[in-house]
Amino acid sequence: DYVLKQVASRYHQMGWPTNGPGSEGSVLPTSYQTEELQRELIMLACSFGNKQCHRQAVAYISDWISSNKNRIPPNIRDIVYCTGVSLMDEDVWEFIWMKFHSTNAVSEKKILLEALTCSDNTFLLNRLLNLSLTSDLVPEQDVIDVIIHVGRNPQGRSLAWKYFREKWDILNARYGEALFMNSKLISGVTEFLNTERELSELKEFTETGGIGAGPALPRALEIVEGNVRWHRLHRRQFFQWLRKPPSSTFG
Repeated sequence: DYVLKQVASRYHQMGWPTNGPGSEGSVLPTSYQTEELQRELIMLACSFGNKQCHRQAVAYISDWISSNKNRIPPNIRDIVYCTGVSLMDEDVWEFIWMKFHSTNAVSEKKILLEALTCSDNTFLLNRLLNLSLTSDLVPEQDVIDVIIHVGRNPQGRSLAWKYFREKWDILNARYGEALFMNSKLISGVTEFLNTERELSELKEFTETGGIGAGPALPRALEIVEGNVRWHRLHRRQFFQWLRKPPSSTFG
């Protein structure tokens, strides 16, 4: 609510790009700065649950499915895809999965793959994790990104963390020689861990299972210890502060 209140007036003022189904288009000149501000406001509004933003994203996806023409402006496709996958049913996830396989554009492929990790359906997230490592359907260089992005999804955090530990030997055998890849994976899958149980699991993994991880695990342990400490000491006060009526709003 706090973020939505801060961005609401500017979001409704800026609107969406004009070329879309039922779009509340902006009348402002489309300079680079305007497009970037508009994109940022759409991202915040959709991420934090603005209903109009959700309706617009769903309308774009529905139009794409029904017409088989992608009229979504390229600079907001990642936001629209992710929002659509998170809000809509399994058929939309399958549609995005199909488009991921049929496109040859590298940048579009990356956006589509990341969108698949936005689902709130843990079955689909688990399916994606398993497909990424056990088949040739996901390019080998993208597997780590899939695991990391699933872990950044609140519905997928525990799934990715469990999957990482269970599949560590396979992951390490595949990527272990590229130390930066291992470091990226370990930091990405642990950065949002913040409970005592997760800290205990990380300590156990560090002591018994993380062979070949190098210095990335001790660094991750320090970060998670800090996360747990912050949640223990400050989480309650932080949310109490957020619930206070804001003294002023932007825009």
